[in-house]
Amino acid sequence: MRLIEAADGRLARVRLPGGLIGAAGLRAAFELAAEFGDGRLELTSRGNLQLRGLAAGVEAEIRDRLAAAGLWPSVTHDLVRNVLASPLAGLDAPVDLVPVVRRLDEVLRADERLADLSGRFLFAIDDGRGDVAALGADVLAVLGAEHAWVEGRRLAAHDVVATMIETAHAFLDERARQRSAAWRVDELDDGRRRLRERVGGDGGAPPIGSRPANPIGLVAQLNGRTALVVAPALGRLDGRQADWLAAQLGGQPARVTPWRSVVLPELTDAEATRAQAEDLGFATSADAPSFGVTACAGQPRCAQALADVQSDALASLGRWPGRSVHWSACARRCGRPRDVEVDVVASETGYVETGSGIAGG
Repeated sequence: MRLIEAADGRLARVRLPGGLIGAAGLRAAFELAAEFGDGRLELTSRGNLQLRGLAAGVEAEIRDRLAAAGLWPSVTHDLVRNVLASPLAGLDAPVDLVPVVRRLDEVLRADERLADLSGRFLFAIDDGRGDVAALGADVLAVLGAEHAWVEGRRLAAHDVVATMIETAHAFLDERARQRSAAWRVDELDDGRRRLRERVGGDGGAPPIGSRPANPIGLVAQLNGRTALVVAPALGRLDGRQADWLAAQLGGQPARVTPWRSVVLPELTDAEATRAQAEDLGFATSADAPSFGVTACAGQPRCAQALADVQSDALASLGRWPGRSVHWSACARRCGRPRDVEVDVVASETGYVETGSGIAGG
């Protein structure tokens, strides 16, 4: 467990391959945030959780309690368990990625050499809709019912995990050949092409659809049930929200998405659940003022910050309706999503706003 120093204390990242987390895990994570941190859980752009404001000397306690909740299963490989997956796969489309994600995580943790990957190296599994395929993974798999494509290589669907692991080894091999300290494929000299050459990829494009990313609201499942996607303001959960989410989960886990939202599958009364979510401050539709608005840590959480962007962002909700907006407390623009339409950046003299239809943008 590696805690990261920040201006407001230490930060712990809890990795959730595929964004999957059950009720017990969610409650355990929030209990740690309430007891040792700032009392919130942050959702990240990799579908993980973060605890902020942690005091010194709590590493062992956090580690032990996360391990007991099944959220820290590996001492050696925790940093490399970075796996994205299409969050609605198996719900509104037939290819279920949950067993694939779990198998990939299991094999990854059992592979001693892959502990040498960096904490930024990213695996992604897309069910063909194209949502996580666009998020810049180092090893991308697109999985269909019978076939899969991994970095330009077409193969049987049941071989996808083994091939993703093989591709990660190919990255380490190429990195060693170049005598590089690169953390990611695209940091290598001609890295993507050389990686594909090593695994026999022909460069062919997999069949990827164009379903929109960042789902929100009610989703009809193939089995006749309904899922609900909810988004907390600025991707941060308070105690009432975390407890409510945990209470909605039955046998299936929640799915934290790369867009800082949460998928609740298999609801029995979806409309009532949606109303409850809105009462708790969740966005459940694209026209909610907080939907699509993100912000970095800002003051007082970051020593580089020039403004309290989280408070300012919340005070300005609804200013740019229907647009994706990111508030940055300095020019580094930490946490900025790829599809931002309005950039709000703090400077020494105030905020600079740029984007389509904005003066100066």
